[in-house]
Amino acid sequence: MLYLKQSTASQAILLGPFVADTDGATAETGLSVANTDIRLSKNGGNLAAKNSGGGTHDEAGWYTITLDATDTATVGHLQLHCKMTGALMVHAQFQVLEEAIYDALFGASAAGFDSNG
Repeated sequence: MLYLKQSTASQAILLGPFVADTDGATAETGLSVANTDIRLSKNGGNLAAKNSGGGTHDEAGWYTITLDATDTATVGHLQLHCKMTGALMVHAQFQVLEEAIYDALFGASAAGFDSNG
């Protein structure tokens, strides 16, 4: 599972691979993925469209998706689903961490998390 920083813009992830629904193997490289095609469930809440911005093909059926501060506003489990015509559904799961926890674990000068501190 990947970790994301709460309420933070410009968090790029790779979503995929998108493969053809006819054979389950052929990479789908020419999809037009809109934000409304990407559905998010924040910490068990109802699925809703990603706030803004879709996906751009990177390579071999993988698409770059940029999550924004609205997409990552809720601490907890973030599920992402995307179903495009001609491709099998793609799922991804993330854990959204509070800013201080994320920085303590992954920041440039992170010393690691100390629950005794």
